[in-house]
Amino acid sequence: MQHSAKLEVTPEMIKRYNRPGPRYTSYPTVPVWKEGEFAEDYATALHKEGQNEQPISLYVHIPFCQQLCTFCGCNKYITNNQNLVEKYLTALEHEIAGVAERLVQRKKLAEIHFGGGTPTFLNPEQLSRVVEMIVSRFDALEDGEWAFEANPRVTTTRQLEVLYELGFRRVSFGVQDLDPAIQRAINRNQTAEQSWKTLETARSLGYKSINLDLVYGLPLQTPHGFRKTLEEVNKMRPDRLAVYSFAYLPGMFKTHERAIKEKDLPIPEEKIKIYLEAINFFAEAGYVMIGMDHYALPEDELAQALKNRTLHRNFMGYTTLHNMAQIGVGVSAISDFGDSYWQNPKELDQYMEETANNKLIPRRGLLLEKEDLLRRKVIETLMCHGEITIPDFEDLYEIDFRQHFAEAWTQLEQFEEEGLVNLSPAKIELTPTGMLFTRNLAMPFDRHLKAGGSPKFSNTV
Repeated sequence: MQHSAKLEVTPEMIKRYNRPGPRYTSYPTVPVWKEGEFAEDYATALHKEGQNEQPISLYVHIPFCQQLCTFCGCNKYITNNQNLVEKYLTALEHEIAGVAERLVQRKKLAEIHFGGGTPTFLNPEQLSRVVEMIVSRFDALEDGEWAFEANPRVTTTRQLEVLYELGFRRVSFGVQDLDPAIQRAINRNQTAEQSWKTLETARSLGYKSINLDLVYGLPLQTPHGFRKTLEEVNKMRPDRLAVYSFAYLPGMFKTHERAIKEKDLPIPEEKIKIYLEAINFFAEAGYVMIGMDHYALPEDELAQALKNRTLHRNFMGYTTLHNMAQIGVGVSAISDFGDSYWQNPKELDQYMEETANNKLIPRRGLLLEKEDLLRRKVIETLMCHGEITIPDFEDLYEIDFRQHFAEAWTQLEQFEEEGLVNLSPAKIELTPTGMLFTRNLAMPFDRHLKAGGSPKFSNTV
């Protein structure tokens, strides 16, 4: 997908397909999960995970931020109250101990990921404390992947040094857009100089992989304006890039309703032009497009995984890691055991009170049925590789693919008429234009999705 001439996207097509749809970082998606109290089920899942020798991935949610970025949809708390932060870290320590206890055996860690909020909200001593909580209970693999998310406005050289000393080698910096007017519109006010300085510091310290996050569809954005951001970002030459679609959900996020005016957002036709600008720009700049929203230099592990068909997708986006449980700790954190999902309480006070008393009580959960496991594999394959080799699924799951997915196939035939997909007895293959509508093309395989999508999800364009 090198040039926009290949991508024939009409306004009619955008109008037809621009409807609410999942991003499929999980399947079934979170709105389908059951609500309740799942302490026993979660303990059983942890105990079962403790029976195997597979390493695990650990996600740590640090929910605090100094200032509210109005575009953000993460579970975060704006505070400068250090007593609250210390109380949270104590609760986190109890939870990590409780998880290790319920696993029974001491597990190996293949990945540690600090997300947020803003993990670099924590000072160097607090960051060291969190790592100590983890390594005292788990055995970190020597070649493990340690990554964290950071905001260049609040990340100091000392924090980057300490995190490197602790073992982190991957970092993802939020940039969004370098235009000062757009920064003001999202209450971020992050200068290009701050982004440059933090990136160069991380590089000089020896971080082996640096990712930059960009967002398209923000208030006041235009294709021409975003091009300037792309050119500056290309000079920075990060190893990876994530270019996310802004999910405007005023019914879900009060900040969207209060602080972002719909009239300031680019219309869908403009938004897809901005996206096409990014796709074509990064292709010409030598980056490999990974799935829907990630890019990597050709020598990067993600690009190699795409080439070798070992790419996977989880709650943190595209990854090279697979066949292991991802355990989430912290408020609202999600765990994925392959055959079940669990989510911690979303309310900070509730989370802190329960974990302080050694109670681990997820408030959302789902045990996956056989049919869900099959459909999850189909959707993940489509999202990662843009194609499905039908005989592979027929052999593995002992099904007649066309017959099993008869309803989905009928919808795919309509997409084929639009030029979004090529169908044959052996393969489903997205066209370059179809890649722009990957979410739409995955939706026919979603047996839980109501016709027309759900307003809980962002629009696909």
